[in-house]
Amino acid sequence: MLKTRWIRNAAIFGTAVTLSLATYTSVSDNADAASYGQETEMAGLSLSLDKYYLENVAQEEQEAQAADPVATASIEAGAVPATDAAVDAAQNAQTAQTADPAATQAAQAAQTEEQRKEETVAKQFRNLGISTASDYVNIRKKPNTDSKIVGKLYKGSSAEILSEKNGWVKISSGSVTGYIRKDLLAIGADAQKLAGKYGTAYAFLKKGVITLNVRSKKSTTSTIITQIPEDEKYEILGESDNWYKVEIDEGVKGYIAKEFVNTRVRFKKAVSIEEEEAEARRKKAAEEAEQQRLEELARERQSASSSSSSSSSSSSSSSRRSSSSSSSSSSSRSRRSSSSSSSSSSRRSSSPSVSSSGSGSSIASYATKFVGNPYVWGGSSLTNGADCSGFTMAVYAQFGYSLPHSSGAQAGCGRSVSFSNLQPGDLIFYRNGGSIGHVAMYIGGGRVVHASNKKDGIKISNYRYRTPACARRIIG
Repeated sequence: MLKTRWIRNAAIFGTAVTLSLATYTSVSDNADAASYGQETEMAGLSLSLDKYYLENVAQEEQEAQAADPVATASIEAGAVPATDAAVDAAQNAQTAQTADPAATQAAQAAQTEEQRKEETVAKQFRNLGISTASDYVNIRKKPNTDSKIVGKLYKGSSAEILSEKNGWVKISSGSVTGYIRKDLLAIGADAQKLAGKYGTAYAFLKKGVITLNVRSKKSTTSTIITQIPEDEKYEILGESDNWYKVEIDEGVKGYIAKEFVNTRVRFKKAVSIEEEEAEARRKKAAEEAEQQRLEELARERQSASSSSSSSSSSSSSSSRRSSSSSSSSSSSRSRRSSSSSSSSSSRRSSSPSVSSSGSGSSIASYATKFVGNPYVWGGSSLTNGADCSGFTMAVYAQFGYSLPHSSGAQAGCGRSVSFSNLQPGDLIFYRNGGSIGHVAMYIGGGRVVHASNKKDGIKISNYRYRTPACARRIIG
């Protein structure tokens, strides 16, 4: 009876939540991918929370019931430890029942409704709080406004509720533990209602699944877009009976079979004051590194220009001296000079520009300084935002190499290398359908750095986070 009632009520409540998630439209966030206040998009996601509860919690409760049927029945019925207030309420209800049966029925209905709400809160949200502040709420060392600020919980970020007292809650989030005013958090059922707005659902392969096909349509007969490995996670954009729609990179979306993946809903966490200061230092260091590299490149080009001018002047002087020699001798030297010039020109055309510099390792190391910066479609700024080919183009440009702003065109630069012979600085390319549509830079250790998408910005991934198509070496 209790189980049947719970399932019916959970289904009703869960359907309402699902409809709410399905109708929610998120504003695309073009802000800094490392911004701690960034809202998280759940485009079209309709994960049913009643289904989530049944799949993730019901089994645990069934096991607990087998171990202790009496205790489990109490939990399912919404039983809670008796308090003085609860005892008083029970006595008042008994008194009211004698005086007014109608009032008693209303009180019982209200109590049943409260129990129903508690029962339908998914386990993940029972002790979860989500910040509802307009920007962020301060996390303090002690439960008063005069206490030291130890961190910030930005809007939409979550925290575990540890305890509650006098209008304050003790929370733990990320690396921060402290106190927040309770009225600035949505807790329990209220937090669950905000899941679709601030939470991001991810899919990752089940243990034992090495790779999984990503298909263009919700069918095993549809085209395979790419394959994904077991050690990466992918944002879920939507779902149907047997499939999840996921995003691999910006503009690259496909479907994966549910039976081979697990899912998890994640929220942004609190940031400590030390972490916020470290992030500010990282951004400043990236800007300084870019400025320093540009200054070094300018000096290298100036030096190369001066060397070229000196060589030209020396050649001109030699030519004037040779003109006073006999015509036969001049003719002979002219032929030798012409042959030498032709040979030299041929060698220069097959080698990098004289203003190019840096090893593959130094270029790859430089590229990682911009991890956390934003993805901007069509952009080529290492600090303000770039897309995939804009990122690799900008990095190489600061070492004197000129690459086109197109992943497909970059796939024709340099020379081909095998995946077994990859070196830091090599470019790895990925297909979108039948053509090259994404590029990343190899940094060693089986990893790449790349401008992935608006949510993640510039990040580091396994180089096989999707099936690579080819690799090119720009240097040498």
